Amino acid sequence: MKSLASYLLIVALALLTVFQARKWDAHDVLIWDMAGYYQYLSSHFIYDDVGDGTYTAAVRAQYRPDLDSRYGLVPAPNGRQVMKYSLGMSLFYAPAFFLAHGIATASGAVNDGYSPLYQKSLVLVCLSYAMLGLWLLRIVLRRFFDDTTVALTVLAVGLATNFFCYATYESPMSHGILFLLNATLLLLTIRWLAAFRWRDAAWLGVVLGLLGLVRVTELWMVLVPALWGLTSWMAVRERARQLWQHRAQIALVAGVAGALLLLQPWFWHSVGGAWFIDSYPNEKFDFRHPHLLDGLFNPRKGWLIYTPIMGLALLGIGVLRRQVRAALPVLLLLLPLVLYVTWSWWDWGYGGSFSQRPLISLYPLLALPLASVFDRCRRSYVSLYGVAFVLLLCIVLNLTQTWQYYRGILHCCDTTWAMYKDHFFWLEWPPAK
Repeated sequence: MKSLASYLLIVALALLTVFQARKWDAHDVLIWDMAGYYQYLSSHFIYDDVGDGTYTAAVRAQYRPDLDSRYGLVPAPNGRQVMKYSLGMSLFYAPAFFLAHGIATASGAVNDGYSPLYQKSLVLVCLSYAMLGLWLLRIVLRRFFDDTTVALTVLAVGLATNFFCYATYESPMSHGILFLLNATLLLLTIRWLAAFRWRDAAWLGVVLGLLGLVRVTELWMVLVPALWGLTSWMAVRERARQLWQHRAQIALVAGVAGALLLLQPWFWHSVGGAWFIDSYPNEKFDFRHPHLLDGLFNPRKGWLIYTPIMGLALLGIGVLRRQVRAALPVLLLLLPLVLYVTWSWWDWGYGGSFSQRPLISLYPLLALPLASVFDRCRRSYVSLYGVAFVLLLCIVLNLTQTWQYYRGILHCCDTTWAMYKDHFFWLEWPPAK
């Protein structure tokens, strides 16, 4: 099938990319945010320095002496130190950690938690999460569209967006995992609302709990099952009747999600002495001054500058009602909310990153209107070839700029229009004169 071929092509390119980069050889994986996510594991299972981090910091400094080895630790009320980042990512890192630790211990290799073996294991496991998310998205799309449309959409999401960067070069970041969770949420929402099975309700609670545990703002994704299919007042009344009839399942969803979310305050209290710790004390939202136009069009990190294929997805919301009408109320409420809150953060560009990385969480949902555009364009050869050409341009642009970002040609933080234009065709840095 065409969509399967598209998926396998993306997997092959992703594997080639990570093995070409081999970031583990340069100890360039467990740094910055990733080191903070990972320290829950190394501090607890190897160095027994949770609440202090001294031994872990010493090992981190051996591998990357050029970086702050205590980055990601913040003071707690009781004088100890806790991780800045929530513990959700460490749950997803755990298979890579224990696999590498088992291999290292059994083979007599260095088992300090930070050697290239651990870093390679983490990259490959996190790449697997992202590819699994893309596979689940393909399953969702096939419920509503034919295989050719699904193939085009999978190619668009997998190769024409910054998803590819965060599935490969920066796979241990949270975005590929959040993509997986949101694709799973979309599939579970459709299945649960169709039959109200207890199994689907339980997994829905797990996914929502994990979303909030990885990043608390992702709890707004509860709007996906809450609003899915509410396209008329009759649908609202029928949904209210169904939810009341299955209120025990609602309690199960809330109970499972709540139990997972309680892991974070439990950790804070057991280590830091308080049920809530503001681990971002000098980083805030400014809801009075959102950077909406910057977030869309600024050369620093403008979403539609670096990921223009999503412009088609936004246009596709207007034609979505013909294929996936049930998704329309979700998109009309959730999309403005996410964009407003995301770009109200003090650093609307989100540090060293490519395009708008926080929005990757929305891509499973935005794949639906994007597929609607492709489906509509297939009605004539002219529009089909036209949209295929646009897709090809977007793929080339994205893969080129992903490479430029990896090589440092595209500045990670402060690109200007002058820099963007000067470096647009560069694939390598020119030799020094």
